[in-house]
Formats: sequence, C-alpha cells, structure tokens
Amino acid sequence: MEKEKREAALANGTDPDQPKWNGVVLMATVKGDVHDIGKNIVGVVLGCNNYKVIDMGVMVPAEKILERAMEEKVDVIGLSGLITPSLDEMVYVAEQMKAKGMTLPLMIGGATTSTRHTAVRLAKKYDFGVIHVLDASRSCTVVSALLSKEKKNYLADIKEEYTEIRDEYYATLVDKKWKTIDQ
Repeated sequence: MEKEKREAALANGTDPDQPKWNGVVLMATVKGDVHDIGKNIVGVVLGCNNYKVIDMGVMVPAEKILERAMEEKVDVIGLSGLITPSLDEMVYVAEQMKAKGMTLPLMIGGATTSTRHTAVRLAKKYDFGVIHVLDASRSCTVVSALLSKEKKNYLADIKEEYTEIRDEYYATLVDKKWKTIDQ
C-alpha cells in the first residue's frame, strides 16, 4: 500500500519524502532577551497547523536572524521579546531588513510589544509588512493571511490601521499643554 502511495505521489509530481508545509516561519527572541515561553507556544501552534518553524532560540543578533532567513528562504520572520530593550532591537531588525532589501513580512510579539508601538516605531522602518500579533492563538491567522493571495489587501488594511494609530498617537503629543515648574 505504501509503495502504491509513493508511486502515485511521484506520478503527480510530488516528492512523498518531502513534507508539504503551508509555509516556513523563522522565529527568534531578539538579542538582549532570554525569554522564550511565548515564542515557544507560537512555534507549537504554527507547527500544529502545518507550518515549518525554524526556531533560532534566544538572544539572537539581527545579523544572524537575517542571514538564516535568507539561507532558509523563509516566508515570514517572527520576533519575540519580553523586556523593554527588546523593542529597540526589533526596530533595529526592521531597519536591517530594509537595508538588505528584504521583502519578507515581519511579525512582532511578546509582552512588551503593542500595536501602538508597532505602528509608531516599527511600521515606518520597513515597507513589506510589520504586523503585531497579540497572542499565540492569532499567529496562524496572521501567517495564513501573509501567505495567501489576499496578502496585498491584508497588508494594505494593516498599513491603514497603523497610519490611523500613528496619527492618533501624534495628535495626543500635540494636544498636551506642558507646564513649567514655575507654573
């Protein structure tokens, strides 16, 4: 029976020895951060939904993340961070992706991350999609959208949402009336 399945697969032009993944996601906790529970949960969720996950671990420098992403020809990069300094490292990764001419979508997640931070600090640094993922349960939906035929529309919607968030944020800065110590 197995031999017949193998022959049928080969006749259809597929290699039965190669798993058919829905996509490949490279994940890493950024340099300076050792926390990985959330990233590990996302990896399990994606793996259970037939995505190949390449987990680089913790404390991973931007250069190694991008080098591996290009080497492995991944579809999406996912960054994780739990502590505040991770936010700056994520910005650096986005800047380096742009500098290297990369076009992969970038997912951001972790306890200190937020949609506002992603919209204000990250989305402007990289033009090919920076998406904040609120929690592990939403990771498959996001990756699926990023790998679908509707990717362009999905990213346009995200860009529009982030522009609104950014505009609202900057408006709050303008509206503040600061008082001096003498007042």
